[in-house]
Amino acid sequence: MFFIPDYFKIKYIGIDKLRLIKSSHHYVLIMFTLVTFISCQLSNNNNKISPPNVIFIMMDDLGYGQFGVFSDSITIADFPPFFVKLVDSLQGYSLDKSLEFSRRAMPTLKSLSENGLLFKKAYTSSSLCAPSRVGIATGRHQNKLGFYTNTDVESKGIYKGSHLVEKLKNLSYKTAHIGKWHLGRRDKTIIDTILKKHRLSNNIRWSKYRNTHPQAYNEIKNSGYIGSVIKQHNPLNNGFDYYYGYNHWASQYYNDNNVWEDFKHVGVQKEYNTDAFTDKALDFMEAQIGKKDPFYVQIHYHAVHDSIEPVAPKKYLDKFKSYSHHLNNFYAHINGVDQNVKRIVSFLKINNLYENTIIVFTSDNGAMSGGVYNGHKTGSPLPGNAPFAGHKGNYYQGGIRVPLLFHWPSGIKIQGVSESLVSTMDILPSIIDLVGGTVPENLDGRSLRPIFEQSLKETVRHNLIWAGMQSNRWGFLITKSTKQHDNEGEHAPPTWTIIEGNYLLRFTGVLEPGIYFDNMQGRKAVFELYNIKNDPGETMNILDKMPIKAMELAHAYFDKSKGFTPPQVWNKEKWLELANSKNNLLKSEWASP
Repeated sequence: MFFIPDYFKIKYIGIDKLRLIKSSHHYVLIMFTLVTFISCQLSNNNNKISPPNVIFIMMDDLGYGQFGVFSDSITIADFPPFFVKLVDSLQGYSLDKSLEFSRRAMPTLKSLSENGLLFKKAYTSSSLCAPSRVGIATGRHQNKLGFYTNTDVESKGIYKGSHLVEKLKNLSYKTAHIGKWHLGRRDKTIIDTILKKHRLSNNIRWSKYRNTHPQAYNEIKNSGYIGSVIKQHNPLNNGFDYYYGYNHWASQYYNDNNVWEDFKHVGVQKEYNTDAFTDKALDFMEAQIGKKDPFYVQIHYHAVHDSIEPVAPKKYLDKFKSYSHHLNNFYAHINGVDQNVKRIVSFLKINNLYENTIIVFTSDNGAMSGGVYNGHKTGSPLPGNAPFAGHKGNYYQGGIRVPLLFHWPSGIKIQGVSESLVSTMDILPSIIDLVGGTVPENLDGRSLRPIFEQSLKETVRHNLIWAGMQSNRWGFLITKSTKQHDNEGEHAPPTWTIIEGNYLLRFTGVLEPGIYFDNMQGRKAVFELYNIKNDPGETMNILDKMPIKAMELAHAYFDKSKGFTPPQVWNKEKWLELANSKNNLLKSEWASP
């Protein structure tokens, strides 16, 4: 039945009034107008643009230089010299091959980049996975919530109602999270139940029972506790309709015990997890076909987090031939993600969903690049985070600068490479805006819609800031320390960083004596200023040459970080050193008038 407005309804008006219609063509004109109006209404309803589907893909610890599009523009000369020296002495793989493999491991994502919008100056809000993921999920700087380290997040968890996917849920999206969660507390009742069963104390860390009570230890290990999450922090209570993943920093590629489905432990996931996670995503998307509501799917892969020793499936490994198994295997794992993205793209095209689906791709932080550490794990190879210094866990650019790609054929008309300063905190606010929702106020994330619609050069912010620990434990810089991966973090100095325009200013707190080979006597707190356009490797501190610029940036940081709160777990004294760093500034010779 068609809706006909009152002003088009024909009422009985009597024979005398009908005579007012002096000729039949008046009646024909009225009927023609009515039919035309109804036809237009039907056409508008049939051609109404459907809300886009959204797929948000995130890799774990993928380095800037390991992303094929960016590695096309770097050379071996851009590799971090100390990292190259370590490779030569410890692993000895071909530098040329590492660059070649990085350039051809991701053909699907390279194609999406060429036909989408790629951000060249995208940064995460933290150099560590859990805090970074809080920033992405909430669109708020996680330091305002007291999250500086992974343990801060694991001890407190995401705040109820803060995950921005709930805004999409309110817009009738069917939502799924697949893969790494790492936003909540583990379910300790699992441990308590098992220890009580074996009449063991829960005041002792359960891992201590490994040798004394192996049966209890193995039962806990196989229970799914490590990947568990309390109900309050489960994705199903934070905006998602379906969950298949793990609440931990890693899920081993094969035979993993960390995976849960909704509120139930899966048991052992035997299959290669990159393929398995994609299978679950495709199943969810297929179930939505033919339904009126659009879907939003997060696929947050384990690849390429440590350990990368497990051998990638032959279909990926056979594409990389060098004398280094480590190099071949790493880029096979990366290619595994790319080929699964290809499966997703094929699914969308077959089901006529491709044109109206937003695909977002990024990494949670920089690469854990480096040689062997603790004698049993291998960090990811070159190019790592080239051309930038550092790696995961510290606030050189290599720890926080990542690829960020948006692709939406029917919606984003401006394509190319943008050098606007953006953050992964911008991802969900942008998606909410693009699908027609209202972006919440008081977020640190920004909608990137002005860039999509107006210009690649459009500015959404003037600067970005970070605060946390400047740790060497997650990469090649650990070899510059007297400590190892498992204990360097407790000695790592605090740091804050601000980037504005072409400049980066960093404050690094006091170095303890006897920890770092370059400063075995210890070191006072320091400020450093770099022109990151001319010196992306941060090799030339120009603070003495540009003290006014440094002061300007320092005051911008102090103003913007006023909302940062004390850490949940991280060393309070180190946090206070950051909070009181303004005193260091006032005492600095370079800052004297």
